[in-house]
Amino acid sequence: MTDQAQGPNRRVVLINPRSTFVHEIAQKVFPPINLLYLASSLREQGYEPVVVEANAFRMSDEEVEEEVRRLQPLMVGLSLYTDILGQVRDMSRRVRAASPGSRIVLGGPHASSCPRRTLAQFPEVDYVLRGEAEASLPALCAAVEQESPHLDEIPGLFYRNPADGSPVEGAPMALPDPEHLPLPARDLVEQAYQEKRYYSLMVRQRPVEAFISSRGCPFSCGFCYNFRQRYRARSPEAVMDELVRIRERGIRDVEICDDTFTVNRKRAHAIFDLIIKERLDISFRIKSRVDVFTDELAAHAKRAGVYMASFGMESGSPRMLKLMNKRTTAEMNARAAAICSRYGILCHSSWLIGFPGETPETVAETVDQIMKIKPSTVNMGVLRPYPETDAYRIAADTGALVGDWGPDETEWPWVRLPWAEDKKILDDMARKIMRKVYFSPHYMGAFAKLILMHSNVTLGQYAMQETMKLVRARFAGQA
Repeated sequence: MTDQAQGPNRRVVLINPRSTFVHEIAQKVFPPINLLYLASSLREQGYEPVVVEANAFRMSDEEVEEEVRRLQPLMVGLSLYTDILGQVRDMSRRVRAASPGSRIVLGGPHASSCPRRTLAQFPEVDYVLRGEAEASLPALCAAVEQESPHLDEIPGLFYRNPADGSPVEGAPMALPDPEHLPLPARDLVEQAYQEKRYYSLMVRQRPVEAFISSRGCPFSCGFCYNFRQRYRARSPEAVMDELVRIRERGIRDVEICDDTFTVNRKRAHAIFDLIIKERLDISFRIKSRVDVFTDELAAHAKRAGVYMASFGMESGSPRMLKLMNKRTTAEMNARAAAICSRYGILCHSSWLIGFPGETPETVAETVDQIMKIKPSTVNMGVLRPYPETDAYRIAADTGALVGDWGPDETEWPWVRLPWAEDKKILDDMARKIMRKVYFSPHYMGAFAKLILMHSNVTLGQYAMQETMKLVRARFAGQA
């Protein structure tokens, strides 16, 4: 019996694409929390959401295609990240072939940053939704279902004019109040939870839960595309209610995925107070900025169960931090690492090289700071000039941008520097830095301790994987 005979087809498939590291042990695999929020909003409007968790289950394109063919939904939504444009383009083609009657919509960071370009580069796709789509996706489904001519009233929507194919922009993008959104539909990926597919390297406990207590970031770092600078936070009581629900499901480790959990320190303290009072017995990983991380905050966080704080330290060079518009200093980096050490909190640090204006001397300053302050973990990368960021605009305006973003590109773009005319110079430099850090006695000893004391098999396997990559690169003459 067809859907038409049974009633209107209200099925909506949301696909979480595979990451770029699907064939390796990843640092973490989290529930697709943004899709689960969308699914809850769709349910509230009477739709039947299905989440295809291609990332956690490492599904092949053929398996995803077959699932769409079986379901024949009204709408298929795909998350679009800049690093996986080609993969999502290929998947959109498969979806179109598997279910010709379905409409396809793209959302996510890349779609939000350049919706018109996305619409042009993905001819199989019908719509692009910019921003947070808890209200706009159900509205789009209703418009499709009712064959409404008023698509231009949907916030954040981009689509093609039926007459000539030109892009049409709908109503201005809207940012919902997270306090009033339904809780994420975690039941839609229950199998992944049951099979403990969600994890973080630094904790043995599985599954790890993803959690959002606020949205938006009031800062404007030069390498980051930030379409939602308006910071919006849930009340401490609402946060606590969801955490209790998570704990009742038997989950003991939570990653708070806010852009920066500690923007409002008073609110962070209030949440920690409630966690301590409830005796939740959950461990947490939070994201913070080095300029707001204090002894008082760290002591309180530790009592509440925070085991790791993540910081975008980015550079040890005062000059580069200014060029990146970080509004932080190298001294703040050092202080945050020292505070974490004092209170027994792991300090995860992210760094990058290759931002416009970088020199060998500023890179050396970064390396010197890493080796001096010794954060618990170090993630070093070469700048990727994402669309609509200051780094992208500066590089494009000065002729330093090499390549561009598109689904047919085989290499990611990069920024040419006067001393780095070949990207290999920057890649080799990043690998050399990682070797210097992780092959040092301090880090080798620290990770051996973490692996052995906590019987963390996954961390051990990851450490071996990354070590062999660095060794192979060295002996292959790549560094």
